Amino acid sequence: MSRRPTNIVALLLLLAGVCAAGVAGCDDDPPKPPAATRPSETAIDLELKPLTPLLPNRPTHATVDRLGNVYWVQETDRGDDTMFVIGEGGIPRATQLAVPNIAALLGAGDRARGNIHGIAAASEAGGDVYFYFSGVQNRRTIACVGAFTPKTEKVRILADTDAVAAATGMGRSLSLARASVVSDGRMIWMWLRHTDNWAMFRLEPGRMPTSGPAQMPRAFDAVRLEGRPIELTREDMEIAPAPGGGLFMIDISGARLIRIASDGNATIVRSLAGLPSVLSSPSTDRDQNLVLFAGNSDIIGVKGKDANVATDTVQSTYPALLIFKPDKVLSISRDHMHAYPGFPIFSTRLRQLVPHPSEGGWISYDAGSGELLHVRTVENLWR
Repeated sequence: MSRRPTNIVALLLLLAGVCAAGVAGCDDDPPKPPAATRPSETAIDLELKPLTPLLPNRPTHATVDRLGNVYWVQETDRGDDTMFVIGEGGIPRATQLAVPNIAALLGAGDRARGNIHGIAAASEAGGDVYFYFSGVQNRRTIACVGAFTPKTEKVRILADTDAVAAATGMGRSLSLARASVVSDGRMIWMWLRHTDNWAMFRLEPGRMPTSGPAQMPRAFDAVRLEGRPIELTREDMEIAPAPGGGLFMIDISGARLIRIASDGNATIVRSLAGLPSVLSSPSTDRDQNLVLFAGNSDIIGVKGKDANVATDTVQSTYPALLIFKPDKVLSISRDHMHAYPGFPIFSTRLRQLVPHPSEGGWISYDAGSGELLHVRTVENLWR
């Protein structure tokens, strides 16, 4: 008689005893695969929401007041700029801040022409919008620093041509100057520069007179980085408000982003080497992380004595929004940027990121499409 059945029964009994003893691998269900590793943070995309179409490839300046109203002005070849505003209704309308009205306040005639170089809204003193204007009447230079009060539509001249020329020390060369105007809500920074001279002013809206001229106090007379002076005259430099009352300054030729304190002392925030040369002015998100928008362009290199500056490698497909966190750089590249069908995402060029105080994100003008945009990070639930 064969003993095979008996041996099989014995083997089954032996296995049952082993499993009962708790030996691993004898579960009724097959072994499960290891759980997939999840990202360390929620994946996010970038939403490009159009507010209004404008002309492409024009110098365009935007700001947002404390109520969320968005203001913008485009510099025109005709020199007849007008500032527009869009509020809750979503319908743009022209304001009284226009070149003919500015020229009239300066005592210039109907033939005066010029451009509004920058605008910035304050959160104090009625939420005035501050601006810089530069133009000509025949061959005479006209320029001013002024304020626009949204509630009354009143335009005021705070410093006329002679006052600005004296405060900057530029004299007759004032006509060559370009201006940048930025605000953190509490302070207005106004930077005038040309190839041979520059001046930086800091205006406090709460201390501005409600009528008549105002003082133009310089923020500082010199900027020093590691004890060496920096001349703020190059066209590829741009400023933006920094947390704590200072300024960010992006320096493409120097391949660096610096921070300027209220006393003029500067420190390097980070190197820009390895990033595209078409960068927005710096901004911050609600967690105070540094934010830049990088367009698809040539890469910034490092020259001379700064060639050994350490840089953080940013892996991205441009254009992209870059968020510099304390321990890493978060890149939202073009594959995760969303706009309406037909929007040229590949050529997106955002040169200004103005924080939106009530809805979050930033207001920006895209030179490629000509769209004025509300740019926001949104959670991607489909990844």
